[in-house]
Amino acid sequence: MMIIACDECRNDFEVVELPRRGKICFKCHVKTIRLGFTQGKEEFHGPTIRERQEQTIRDAKINGYNPEPVGTRWV
Repeated sequence: MMIIACDECRNDFEVVELPRRGKICFKCHVKTIRLGFTQGKEEFHGPTIRERQEQTIRDAKINGYNPEPVGTRWV
């Protein structure tokens, strides 16, 4: 075990071996990570999952189908 002083915040932290990120504690390391995404952006704009589900059910009934839940998921 080694006790290392963080280069960013000067707090001491314990490690077994020097991390690949260098002498930077996990707290400071996480601050530098930009959590972005490219998949699923449409989930945050437009109709919700519930609204899309209800629309699918309405469309199915119009077309003469009787959709029913199968387990916990709709098919």
